[in-house]
Amino acid sequence: MTKESERRTWLAMRKFCNDDLLTEREWDDLSWLTLIDRTHLVFEPGNVRWATTDAERADNLVFYRSLGASM
Repeated sequence: MTKESERRTWLAMRKFCNDDLLTEREWDDLSWLTLIDRTHLVFEPGNVRWATTDAERADNLVFYRSLGASM
């Protein structure tokens, strides 16, 4: 990942946490973050890590979109 893509991911995470609408690009950026414990819905050290596979990112995208739809 580049510094720019890390920054975009951070910005998407902030928008998501503020319940702001995300663009398709921002959803894609957010999918890089994997919550380790999905019952603990916070982006904090020890509960978040970078996704390592395309399958994991796809799963993250479905998960975050489902949360976004319920907000």
